[in-house]
Amino acid sequence: MAASNSSALLPVLALAGVVFLLVAPAVVAEAAAPQGLEFHVGGPRGWRVPDANTSYGWWTMKNRFRVGDHLYFKYTNDSVLLVDRTAFDACNTTEPLATFDDGGTKFVLDRPGFFCFISGEPGHCEEGQRLIVRVMVQPAIVATPGPASGPATSAQPDHGGGHSSGAATAVAAAAVAAALAVFASLV
Repeated sequence: MAASNSSALLPVLALAGVVFLLVAPAVVAEAAAPQGLEFHVGGPRGWRVPDANTSYGWWTMKNRFRVGDHLYFKYTNDSVLLVDRTAFDACNTTEPLATFDDGGTKFVLDRPGFFCFISGEPGHCEEGQRLIVRVMVQPAIVATPGPASGPATSAQPDHGGGHSSGAATAVAAAAVAAALAVFASLV
C-alpha cells in the first residue's frame, strides 16, 4: 500500500518542481531589478552654458534612459524649464510645461518618449544650454527558466547606479520560501 501512495505522489512532486523552476527565476529577477538610475546633467560642472568640452546632445546619445530613471540638474543663478518640442526648437521660455529653480532639481522620467529641457535664463538656450532626453520603451518581461542576467551597465561618467528594493527582495524571499514549504509538505 505504501508503494502505491508513493507512486501517486510522484506526479504531484514533479509538477511542484516544474512550477518552482518556472516561478523562482522571475521572482528573483524582479527583486534584483534596479529601481532607476540617476543621471547628473552636465556631470560635475552641472547644468550650465556649455563650453567647447561640453555637449548635451552628445551626452544624451551616450546614455540610455528608461522609465523610472531620473535626471539631476545642479545649478546656480539659473533654472530648468520642461518645454514641448516647438518651444525647445525656438528657445521659447514663455510657456514652459514646468519650471524648476531650486538649484538642485531631480526630474523623474515617468513615461517613454521625449523630454525637452531648456535654461530659463535669457540667452542660455541659444548658447546651447538645452537638452532632449529620449526614454526608451521597455518590452514586457517574459519569465523563462535559465541563468539570470543583470542589466547591461556602462562605465560612463555621470551615470548613477541602481539598487535593489528592500521590499521587492522581501517579497521574492517570501515567495521562494512559500514555494519551498509547499514542496516540502508534498514530500
